[in-house]
Amino acid sequence: ECSFSSAGVYDGTVFSRIFQILYRNEEITVNDCMIFKVHLLLDGERVEEALSEVDFQLKLDLHFTENEQQLAEIATVPMISSRTLCLHFHPRRGLHHHVPVMFDYFHLSVISVSIHASLVALHQPLI
Repeated sequence: ECSFSSAGVYDGTVFSRIFQILYRNEEITVNDCMIFKVHLLLDGERVEEALSEVDFQLKLDLHFTENEQQLAEIATVPMISSRTLCLHFHPRRGLHHHVPVMFDYFHLSVISVSIHASLVALHQPLI
């Protein structure tokens, strides 16, 4: 059995902690931090241009259940809405976004997301 009282990775997907919403207009502070590493094979002749052309996307899913038994197996919790953020990474400036993400009008769920990325190393490929 997996505990989702804190953020973590489960079956290749990052999850925030699970929380209960009791009232309309309730605000929850999530404050979860996820760290991702990206390894790319780039054309050495045009590294900066190639990095600028990479299509980075972050998919955010909203899951909801009223059935506590479903929480024992997170894959059974229904996804009720999804958003995909298209991110542009600049090799010299990095990527720095703070955006509100509204899932959909019916659920009126909004989360503020801060995303930061920077190029920390360039290595020769291992052959």
